[in-house]
This record gives sequence, C-alpha cells and structure tokens, in this order.
Amino acid sequence: MKDYKKYNDQLFSRWAPVYDVFELILSDVRNQITKEINPINKSVLDVATGTGSLAIDLSKSAEKVVGIDLSSKMLDVAEKKRKNDNLSFLLMDASNMKFNDEEFDLVTISLGLHDMPLDIRTLVLKEVKRVLKRDGKLYILEYDVPQNPLGAVSSRLINTFESKYYLDFINSDFYNYLNTFGFKIEKQSNYLFNHLRFITLTK
Repeated sequence: MKDYKKYNDQLFSRWAPVYDVFELILSDVRNQITKEINPINKSVLDVATGTGSLAIDLSKSAEKVVGIDLSSKMLDVAEKKRKNDNLSFLLMDASNMKFNDEEFDLVTISLGLHDMPLDIRTLVLKEVKRVLKRDGKLYILEYDVPQNPLGAVSSRLINTFESKYYLDFINSDFYNYLNTFGFKIEKQSNYLFNHLRFITLTK
C-alpha cells in the first residue's frame, strides 16, 4: 500500500495541471452516462473522482455527491470547480473508507480501477459493496479492447500514457472478477468505438 500511494501521488501530481484537457475528450461520454445513472434525489459516492468532472455533473440532480481520491493535487483542481453545496470532495483511501455501512444509494468509479494493482482494486470493491445500500447500484466506466485489429494497436498506444497497472487490468477477465464480489451485472453500454465500457451492477 505504501508503494502504491507513493506511485499514485507521483503520477497524478504530474497529471493534475493538464488532466482536464484530456477530460474534454470524454465530455460527451460523461453526459451520456450521467443520463444513464439518473441520480435524481440519490446519495452518490464517486470513487477515484480525480478532478471531479463526473461528480460535478451528478451533483446537478443528485441529493448529495461525495467525491473521494488519493491525490490531493487532483482534488485541488476539483475543489476549484465545485459550485454546488450538495457536493464535497475528500482526500480518502478508497480501500479503507470512513463511511458507514450502506450509506450511499449509488457508487460510481470512472476510469479509476485500471490505475490500481489487483490487491488494492479488490479492497476497494469490497469497501464499495460495504458502503452501498442493499438495493444500491454500482456504475463502472472502464477501458475495453475492441475486438478488431485496431484494438491491439490502440491498447499499446494507451499504455504509453496510462499507469503501470493498465496492461494487467486490460488483460484480465474483468467480468468474472466482478462476479466474485457478488455483484450482478445489469447491463453494459460501449463508447468511443468500444474503447470504453460502462457497466451497471446491482448489489
């Protein structure tokens, strides 16, 4: 955990000042998944919130949104963009959350799991299940590899700027892995020519 935190801090301290430039590429995707999530009058936890773009969108209709992240530099950017009183950002380790059991109606994780080693990813998802209400939903936006010749090329390109955990994640059986936590996959949508998958799961 100590090595992971150090690596994470170094990685995102470097990315924080320019991260929202890349977020512009995802603006249409973010708008679409916000509509799919439909957080009206719901309490939402946004894990690995980064610069807070998804959390900010969700807060426009949710009852309450809390965005958590390990990187103080990313949260500094998020806080400068925060306008709604029902939105807060907290520096917190998602593998050991300071929330009560079954506190949130919805949990979102947008492009965060691939930046974690497997052991940390597992702890995070266990914590997500703990803080999610019994009838709650988990929404995950993550990388996928298109099943065509472009997929192999694009995954190598993405690996040049992603974290060192990306290849391990993308080569894993992610769906089978999610099933080990007892989550039920409700549906999946694909975006950016199948480079992204948006998965809806129920507890």
